[in-house]
Amino acid sequence: MVLSIKMIAKNNIHNITHYVKTTTMEKTAQKTDLGIRRLLSVDETAEYLGISPRTIYNQIGRKAKRKFPVKAKRINSMVKFDIRDLDAYIDSL
Repeated sequence: MVLSIKMIAKNNIHNITHYVKTTTMEKTAQKTDLGIRRLLSVDETAEYLGISPRTIYNQIGRKAKRKFPVKAKRINSMVKFDIRDLDAYIDSL
């Protein structure tokens, strides 16, 4: 009987921990929605513009013959794009 109560308690703690982690991840996902963040990764930029991430990578390289129209910001090894610059580019089309 004692063993079954311990197992139930342990299972409940696991469920509560899982719920808290899931809820925290959902809140983080809501905060990091494309409309809230200013700097976007290459994948997010590609999704925002409706193009392939490979196209962006090909056009931001040093040897690219056709440069990407929006200047990338490099933070350490990360490549980011300012959403305001992307909006300005879209408006200029």
